[in-house]
Amino acid sequence: MNIKVHRGLEQIGGCITEISTSTTRVFIDMGQNLPGVGEPTTVEQDEEMVMRLFTEDDHKETAVFYTHAHEDHVGLFYHVPKDIPQYISEGSKEILLAKYELIKKGHELSQNETAKSNDDYQNEQEKRLDEKKIEYINTFRTWERPKPHAKPETISFGDIRITPFFNCHSIYDSYMFLIEADGKRIWHMGDYREHGYMGKGLFPTLMKYATNIDVLITEGTMLNRTDECFHEWEVSQKMVDVMNAFKYVVVLASSTDIERLASIKEAAKKSNKPLYICSNYMKRTMAIFTRREGKVSKGLFKFHPRFANQEKGKIDYMRKKGFVLIAGVNNLAFTQNLCRGLDPVEIILIYSSWDGYYKDPAQIVRNPNYKYFRDAYQNVIDIHTSGHADRKTIEKVVDIVKAKKVIIIHKEAGAEL
Repeated sequence: MNIKVHRGLEQIGGCITEISTSTTRVFIDMGQNLPGVGEPTTVEQDEEMVMRLFTEDDHKETAVFYTHAHEDHVGLFYHVPKDIPQYISEGSKEILLAKYELIKKGHELSQNETAKSNDDYQNEQEKRLDEKKIEYINTFRTWERPKPHAKPETISFGDIRITPFFNCHSIYDSYMFLIEADGKRIWHMGDYREHGYMGKGLFPTLMKYATNIDVLITEGTMLNRTDECFHEWEVSQKMVDVMNAFKYVVVLASSTDIERLASIKEAAKKSNKPLYICSNYMKRTMAIFTRREGKVSKGLFKFHPRFANQEKGKIDYMRKKGFVLIAGVNNLAFTQNLCRGLDPVEIILIYSSWDGYYKDPAQIVRNPNYKYFRDAYQNVIDIHTSGHADRKTIEKVVDIVKAKKVIIIHKEAGAEL
C-alpha cells in the first residue's frame, strides 16, 4: 500500500489522506479547512482541488471513507464526483441530514418571509447548494455501530479491506479504521480521546485488534497545547457547583457533542434545576441520541429537555423558577431576551466550548459569535475539556500499537512527539 497525506501534516483539520494499491484508492476524510488554518479558499477553488484528486488516478477503483461528521473531516463531500462511493457511519449520516435539512428550511423561510431584493439570487443559490448536499448525503453508504464487545463488519472495496472501530470524540459516532491490503495493515485513528464517557473502550480495542500494524496514523491536535484534559464526569461536577450558586444558568455547547450534553443534563438534575434547550438542531440531535443510545447507556444519553420559545407565559415561568438553558452560538438573541430584566448577579454563562473561538484573532474574524456570546454576560466561567487526545494518551496509543512507522496528522506545524 501507498500512503499520501494530501493535507493535515502541518495543520489541524482539512484532513485528506489517500491510501492506495495498484488497483484501488480510498480517501480517509475529505475535510474543509478550519477558519484561520491554511489558505482561505472559495467554494470554486475547493471544488477544483477535489476534482484534481479524483482525476490523478482515475483508472483505479476509488472511494471515500469518513471518520466522523465534523466539517474539517467531511466538509468537502459534495464536491466528490457522483460516481465515487462515499462511506460514513449511520449516526454521522443522521446528524448531517438533520443539519442540512434545517439549514435548507432556514433558507426557505428567509426567502418566503422577506420581500424580493438583491439578496434573493444569493438565497436561491444557497438553497440549491443545500439541496445538493442533502442529495449527496442520502447516497452515502453506511455501516452500523456493532453491539458492545462485538467485532465490527469489514467493508471490502477493490482489494482494500476497511474495518471501522467506534471511538470517543467531541461529536457522536466517530470511528478509527483498520485498513488492510497487500499483506500490510494500517491503523488510522481519526480524532479521538480517552477522557470521555465513551472513551473507556479505546485502549482495550487497540490491544485486541491493533496488532501487527505496519503504519499508525494518529492525530496530534494537543501536542503543542497545555490545556488540561479532565474527564467528562469532572466537567459535570464542576457545572453542578456553578448551577447551585446561580438561579439562571446559560450553557454554550455544541449540539452534536453527545457526551457534553449528557454532562450538562446530569449536572442540571443534581442541582434540581429544569433543563431547557432553544435550538431546533439540538432538539433533532438529542432525539437521535436518545433513540440510538438512550437504552444501551442506561439513561445517560437519554434526553428529554423542555423546549424554550418566545411565548410570554413560558418565559415568565422560566424567570420565576430558574433554569439551565443549553444554547448554541446562534441563539444569543433568544438568551438575551430571556434574561432581559433579570438581576445580572443571578445569571451566569457557562462557556463549554474551545476557548480559541473567542481568544484567537483569526477565529474571531471568521466567526465572532462566540466572543459576542461571551461578552454579553457579566458572569462567565469556562468549563470545558478537549475532544482530542492529550500527549500522554497519544504516547500510550503509540506504545500499545507498536507500529513499525507512525504518521501524525491533524496537528499544528512543527508539533511532534
